[in-house]
Amino acid sequence: MMKRLAAAFLLLAALGAPARAEGYDEFITVTRRSLKPFAADIGGLLGAASNHTARSLGFSGFDMGFRSALQLRPSSGNDILPARKAFGFNYFQAEIGMPYRIDGFVRAGGDDGLVVTSAGLRYGLRAISDQPYYMHAMLEAMGSLAAHKYFYAKHFGANLRLSMNLKFAALYAGAGIDNTALTVQTANDAALVDETASVSEPRYFAGLKKKIRYGYLSAGWAETHGRNLLEGALGLRF
Repeated sequence: MMKRLAAAFLLLAALGAPARAEGYDEFITVTRRSLKPFAADIGGLLGAASNHTARSLGFSGFDMGFRSALQLRPSSGNDILPARKAFGFNYFQAEIGMPYRIDGFVRAGGDDGLVVTSAGLRYGLRAISDQPYYMHAMLEAMGSLAAHKYFYAKHFGANLRLSMNLKFAALYAGAGIDNTALTVQTANDAALVDETASVSEPRYFAGLKKKIRYGYLSAGWAETHGRNLLEGALGLRF
C-alpha cells in the first residue's frame, strides 16, 4: 500500500506542476464564453489538497509540507488552457494547532506566473484519538488569492471532512463548496477589462494517508464542476 501511495504521489508531482506558462499567458485572448469555465477550473485547484485527515493537530502541534493538486483536463468551454492536458498547482503549507481543536494554516504556491496565497481555519468536531477505527470529523474554511499579470481570482472554500484510522493507513472523505470570483485585468477585448465572473461549485473528495514515523504521504481524488482532480501531500506532522 505504501508503495502505491508513493507511486501515486510521484506521478502527481511529475504531472501536477505543469500548467504551462503559455497556457496562462493565453488568457489575454479570453472571450466572455471562456470566463466562467476558466474561473471554475482555477477555483477547483485553489480549494484542492487543503488537508489529508480530519484529525486536529492538538495544541502546539504543527504540520509542514508540500501539497499538489492536478486537474486532468480543462472544463468544456475553457479555451485558454490546452484541451485534454492536465494542469495544476504545487503549494508549500504550514499549519499550527491551537486550543479547542482549532488549527490554522497558510500556504503559498502556484505555477508559471500565477502566484497563489491562502489561509484558513479548521475546527475538530470530535475529541482527538489515535485508536483504530475512531472517526474524526472536521469543518474547514479557507480563503485564497491567485494573481497573474492578466487576471486575479478570489476564492472561498468550506469543507466537511471525515477520517478514520485503519491498520495500514488513514482513510478520509468529505464534501464542500468552492466560491470563486475571477477578474480580468488585461485582455485583447477591451470590453472585458475589469469584468468579473463568479462561480460556485460543490466538491467531493476521498483519499488515503500513510504515516511514516513523523512523516506522512497521502494521495486522493476529488470531483468538482464535472472534472476529476488528483491530490497529494508529503510532509512532517508533530
